[in-house]
Amino acid sequence: MKKRAFVRYSKNGKIVPGSLILTGGSYPQGPSTWKEVPADLCCETVTLSIQVDDQSIDNVSVRFFCNSTSVAVSYSGETSTNGASMAAILNEQFGAEYGVFTYITDGTFTLDIKVTKVKELCPDGTISFEIFAD
Repeated sequence: MKKRAFVRYSKNGKIVPGSLILTGGSYPQGPSTWKEVPADLCCETVTLSIQVDDQSIDNVSVRFFCNSTSVAVSYSGETSTNGASMAAILNEQFGAEYGVFTYITDGTFTLDIKVTKVKELCPDGTISFEIFAD
């Protein structure tokens, strides 16, 4: 089903923050002025974050969870020596499938994952991930 997105406009013609509605149905009901906007979710991303205490590990691997239940796991077979090398391995091995991994600092990693991939892995719940040695 094709998704449709709508935003609400104030009397002054400004978009009301937080008013975005994403639906498979028709225009929202109510006294406000609504306008349809593009709802292409193919390229929008969600940013996930995780803390990895030890970035020097063998067989860098990543596991995804939906509501704390494992839904996907991938193994690289590569060894990282620090945060930058771990991010490089993650992007080289898993970036095409999951998105862009970034090492921020002090063991913090982010993953910019496409909304479509989130919906595939966890259609109704909270998605999270871990980076671990296998």
